[in-house]
Amino acid sequence: MDNHQHAWLSEVLPSAARRVLDAGCGRGDLAAELVRRGHEVTAIDISTEAVEAARAAGVPALRADITTYPVPGDGLGDDVGSLFDAVVMSLSLHHMHPLDAALDRVSALLKKGGLVIVDEFAWDWADRAAAAWFYDAGSLLAAAGVADFPREPGSPGRDPVERWREAHLDHTPAADMLAALAQRLEITSLRREPYLSRYIGGYVSRKVMNSTAEVINELWRIERARISAGTLPLTGFRLTARKM
Repeated sequence: MDNHQHAWLSEVLPSAARRVLDAGCGRGDLAAELVRRGHEVTAIDISTEAVEAARAAGVPALRADITTYPVPGDGLGDDVGSLFDAVVMSLSLHHMHPLDAALDRVSALLKKGGLVIVDEFAWDWADRAAAAWFYDAGSLLAAAGVADFPREPGSPGRDPVERWREAHLDHTPAADMLAALAQRLEITSLRREPYLSRYIGGYVSRKVMNSTAEVINELWRIERARISAGTLPLTGFRLTARKM
């Protein structure tokens, strides 16, 4: 699934964007790809576990909170170098709280004309069909022993919409993220994307990821076919925005 994201980044991230901040780097997969492409990458995450995993993968990640990350020239950040050409947030913005503080700091860390690249989950765009498909597909992979998908007692009989909403109470809705981004930056591109199969793929054990790649790709194909048929909604978006 990362190949889809990498192809999109090739479209939107200029090779001249030398200094890139990966805000919410997770296990460092994206940061490693950006380094491979020749960018000077600073990777940060608030999770100690994520930072340790990224470092184990060869990414010199830092444990830091984007809402308080030092800005050059503010008296605190003189040791962090110059401003960034681009800030990339891959499936991390919906976890950043408070949202306004996070995006204020992102804007402050960017050069004038700098680019913000957001690849996000829009949980509030899901409907009953999306929630049911997600939990059914995830449960099958868990039963097959290839995914650490959450299995709750009695969950097959639970209302999927209730379960979905309860699971995402701490996730910022897409509507709020888009409004906050538009208040601070000039949005230059926005497109809705499939996300459910990517979401499920995130639960697949890394020990069996290669052997199950065909299964995840098939889920991706089915999801896109259902979207084309109008029976599943798009539950993700990709956005670029520029600091004016």
